[in-house]
Amino acid sequence: MRRLRQRPVGDWTYGRTVGDVVSGLYVVHPGWTDLAGRLQDLWQGRVPPPAAPSPAPPVPVPYTGDEQAGSILCSDSPTPRDPGAYHALEEAAALRAGDAGRFWAWAAEACATWPAVAANRYRGPWDRPTAHPLLVVGTTYDPATPYAGARAMAAELASARLLTVQGYGHTALLNPSACVGRYESRYLVDGALPPAGAACRQDARPFPAPKPRGGVATGGGGKAPAVS
Repeated sequence: MRRLRQRPVGDWTYGRTVGDVVSGLYVVHPGWTDLAGRLQDLWQGRVPPPAAPSPAPPVPVPYTGDEQAGSILCSDSPTPRDPGAYHALEEAAALRAGDAGRFWAWAAEACATWPAVAANRYRGPWDRPTAHPLLVVGTTYDPATPYAGARAMAAELASARLLTVQGYGHTALLNPSACVGRYESRYLVDGALPPAGAACRQDARPFPAPKPRGGVATGGGGKAPAVS
């Protein structure tokens, strides 16, 4: 990333690469494998090949442009209305979250000139009792909604239970866990919460464990061929 800030590789600038990393970390399979290949190309000074087109969503979406997200983010959130304020926000975010922090600070800059505000946006309090306890699902290595935020939200809500997903990527919905699915089904059907401190693993690891070949790794002893 430091090199790309000085010398882009083709049309792969620092900004484009940071955006690609942020979006590539959302879905572990196949996102992480494809992202790793692009980063390897950039590290070696090569322009990555064009990405394969994304599959069509299971439910047709009539419009997926940037304004779709902006209409929610900008109308609901108390974002600064001064475009010049985002330079300081970028530096503060970078101290907390590195390159990804810079990306997210500028992702909200369009809200500075957004023309509308939601008429009934909710401003709190967030600890108001609800009719039923809430189930919060947080992934330990979520690149977009950090696990620390899930813990803080579950603690702030009046009555909530945190289900921990020991895994990667953005949400258990995009990165499946049969264990999470069982707990969610019980909650939605019967209102049953997981036990306090419950944790699940994802169904698939991001990368397979290396397979030992020869040598001590296979029990051959010190005179066996070296591990590859």
